[in-house]
Amino acid sequence: MKTLFSYFCLLFITTVNAQDIRGTWIISSVIHNKEAEEYILSPRTDMRWGSFIEFTDLNTFTSYNSWPCGNDCFITSKGRYNLSNNTVSLFLNSLEYNVYCKELKPLKDTDLGVFTITHKDDNIILKKVKK
Repeated sequence: MKTLFSYFCLLFITTVNAQDIRGTWIISSVIHNKEAEEYILSPRTDMRWGSFIEFTDLNTFTSYNSWPCGNDCFITSKGRYNLSNNTVSLFLNSLEYNVYCKELKPLKDTDLGVFTITHKDDNIILKKVKK
């Protein structure tokens, strides 16, 4: 009976850890290229400016930035994600940006890779798994 109880506790803890990526976060940079090795997610505050990501319950994400000046590079990326244990797979469906984004390469329908999910204080660190 103790073994069965331990199994259910472990299953619950794993499920909770996998689910706590959902919601809106401050992100270290907008997801827009497949070369990125790491993203740091911080809890969303009332901050209006910066880079953000929203992971939905429907396994989709939207990553975007917001700045006070209209003469900045604005990026919005949309895609899908898949949680598995302590990893998340990211797939970029579309990337939109304005004329002030000079060095962006158009990407769509791109596998961005698998990232490990680790927790540090209130932050979540997504680090790309090397192939």
